[in-house]
Amino acid sequence: MTEIVSAFGPSATNGTSLAGRELALLGVLEANLEASAAMTPSAMSELLFISNFEKTDPESPAPDQHGYQREPMKDRIPKIARFYLSRTRTSRTTPIIISVRLKDPEDIERFLELFAAGDIEGLKREFGDAVMSVVDGQHRYLGLVEAWTTDPSFCPLVPVSLYFGLDFVDEAEFFDIINTEQRKLPKALIEITKADVREVGSMSHSQRVRLIATGLARHQDSVWHGQVNLTGARDPNKPVTFEGLRRSSASMFPSELLGRLEAAGKDENEVARMYWRLVSEACSDAWNGETRTRIDEDGDEVEYSPKYRIKELVGVASLAKLGKDIITSALEHPNFEERMKALVSALTAVDWEKVNLDNDERNPWMASQAGFAGQSDLYKTLYAWVYYGKTPSN
Repeated sequence: MTEIVSAFGPSATNGTSLAGRELALLGVLEANLEASAAMTPSAMSELLFISNFEKTDPESPAPDQHGYQREPMKDRIPKIARFYLSRTRTSRTTPIIISVRLKDPEDIERFLELFAAGDIEGLKREFGDAVMSVVDGQHRYLGLVEAWTTDPSFCPLVPVSLYFGLDFVDEAEFFDIINTEQRKLPKALIEITKADVREVGSMSHSQRVRLIATGLARHQDSVWHGQVNLTGARDPNKPVTFEGLRRSSASMFPSELLGRLEAAGKDENEVARMYWRLVSEACSDAWNGETRTRIDEDGDEVEYSPKYRIKELVGVASLAKLGKDIITSALEHPNFEERMKALVSALTAVDWEKVNLDNDERNPWMASQAGFAGQSDLYKTLYAWVYYGKTPSN
């Protein structure tokens, strides 16, 4: 097994200056499992790959081959670059963990041979552009590259740990564990990765709920299609995250209800899509964010855009919990679809606007708190109306 220290100096590829383009193999710590090495930012810019959720990863088993890491926080990268360029005693380069996507001992031996020889072109030619996947340190890596781009004289040999033998699922789990322990990842990103990658094939209740939520977010016939924030990153146009939809779906489909649906020969994913389609039709103004009219201070009728709560977390969670009751009632009726439609149609009378602007008073329908904290109160309000016609009061 190759264990020598090696480096190679400046070169150029396709007319692009790559001064400081160096690799160093420092040693094999455990045959076919781990090696210690170092790379300059110039070499890193050519060889390292990040498995981002928003981009395609050739190794990903997910339906659209998405990666498992959140998109880099772009505002962090220049700050990291400036930190390294300060060249103070504390601006040390810390190790970056890389999964070398090889398992066969002969491939690993060949990779180390090319790496020790500094043959970047050979590494890419034989093993592809995504063979060195960054599983810890993407922001440091990008900050180092930006520092080098800003100042080409910045050419430190950055320590890297090379891990061999991990498949895509292993990588995703390794990344989740590292980042959950160090800094909490968005729960939406962790759960969608479990749905698509880490627990594929599982028939646990948790995984079935994840797949229901995934189907709602992705299915072309779902009224939620394209409206769910899958990674948990801030997006004002998608107020409901995958985690919010997953938790809501868990209260909508407890394991007992899934068992009853299965016994009745009904597909839970189709039932979920049907329920939310009926809700969107019954509450179409709120669902579609329609404008309303009000009388202003001068007595004139003006249009305005209300803030509706139907797609906020409290609305989604409460409607999902109500959905459990409605689906249960429909299962006990000779005509499942007609009973669902009849019960959901009662929601037409619900006013989803947060505040009544005509008199500046809180809308009694929407008097609950936000988020899951408000689920209980709003659910009770909706249940009382749908099942025994009781309207809320101020």
